[in-house]
Amino acid sequence: MKKTVYKIAFALSFILFSGVIFAQEIHVEGTKFVYPIVEKWLTEYKKENPKSSISLEANSSSQNENVSDLSIIVNSSSDDNAKDEKVVYVGRYALLPVSNAQNPLLEKAAKGLKKRDLINLVFEKDALDEDFDPDEKSKYTATIYSRNNESSTTLALAEYFDQTPERIKGKKIFGDEIYLLTAIQKDEKGVTFNTLNYVFDLQSRQLKSGISLVPLQLKAKQKEAFESYNIDKLISLLEESKIETIPVENFGLQIPNEYFNNEEVVNFVNWILEHGQKYNHEYGFLNLDNKTLIFQKEQLDNNKTYLSYTKN
Repeated sequence: MKKTVYKIAFALSFILFSGVIFAQEIHVEGTKFVYPIVEKWLTEYKKENPKSSISLEANSSSQNENVSDLSIIVNSSSDDNAKDEKVVYVGRYALLPVSNAQNPLLEKAAKGLKKRDLINLVFEKDALDEDFDPDEKSKYTATIYSRNNESSTTLALAEYFDQTPERIKGKKIFGDEIYLLTAIQKDEKGVTFNTLNYVFDLQSRQLKSGISLVPLQLKAKQKEAFESYNIDKLISLLEESKIETIPVENFGLQIPNEYFNNEEVVNFVNWILEHGQKYNHEYGFLNLDNKTLIFQKEQLDNNKTYLSYTKN
């Protein structure tokens, strides 16, 4: 599976001193659905590190040959990373099945869809599948909306359900994931998968108007949290339980080995792991699980030349 990366470009002026690289100016850019949490991390980091030169360049498209690139890995196909790069994961995001609030599917599927039901709803069948049945008919129908086959969320969705992006049914929407919500709000039969921070209003903490979560087959306590339509209850559910019908993925920074000598990069990433996690829920993202968090910190410690940021 081809990995998808979203770039965070760092415009750097390098000063070499005792083998250490210092960044005088760092510009951050990446995919839009993670901008809010990255911007929050930067804001809070600069309160503690006012001399930091890191800034978010939301519309940057620099062609400067001196710009070096770091990348955000947003799906799990990171095992094929080059040997001269490492990934430090900094958070998780979830993809929820959502539909138009007036979709007839909601009533028909009121008892909840199983994983196999979702696969049949979203993906085209393939005669090479082990469980392929040419006579099997899908119980449910809808107009599926997804981004192009190379986008991060499309790849993550397909990979989670052991499918390929090319087999996703329906219509392709170009641009940011937010446009998927616009599409299903206009189409009574529309269904898509989208990120928590886009599906919910982050101020009211409730589901946005005009859409509904697709009913899923869940245990009683899980169903209660899911049907509350409250983002905080849903985040707690997804952090405590693995729901086979809801993809949850890590996202992280892919860092070339030489950047572990970069004070700004190492300190900022370490700050995210040490202190930035507490802002994830507010912006619709999940925290790393403890095992993953510990491993990321160890990876930083094992690869750094130094780390000047003081841990509390």
